[in-house]
Amino acid sequence: MAFTAQYLERCWKGRGRWRGKQTYPGDWYLAGDPPQLHVVGEAEVAQVDFHSADIAFVPDTDDLLELINHQIRASGGDPAKKSLTIQCDSAGGWSLIIEYGNRQTGVARQESIHSLLLYALYQMAVPML
Repeated sequence: MAFTAQYLERCWKGRGRWRGKQTYPGDWYLAGDPPQLHVVGEAEVAQVDFHSADIAFVPDTDDLLELINHQIRASGGDPAKKSLTIQCDSAGGWSLIIEYGNRQTGVARQESIHSLLLYALYQMAVPML
């Protein structure tokens, strides 16, 4: 898994956003001092509690795409009918356009696919005025 240091730092600083998340085998997380990246194994599910201020959930691309689909569904759209375009340019970084229903979300100039999808999710969660 190629998480960037910047993305991991964002996950650590924003760990409060995921405090209600249930723990599953295969979840990535940060813990320790300094925080180190780990993955939840079958035997660890009960010990890794995202309610703790000492543990940060690190969403991978599968998690982020699933959350984006949930957000589309919550807005009344059909995730199966979305259009998702992701590009990477060495000069400009990662960019994305998601079209769903009569809405569109765009994010550009991100250092990683993870940051790109996370920012798109945050944008989609903001109510339209």
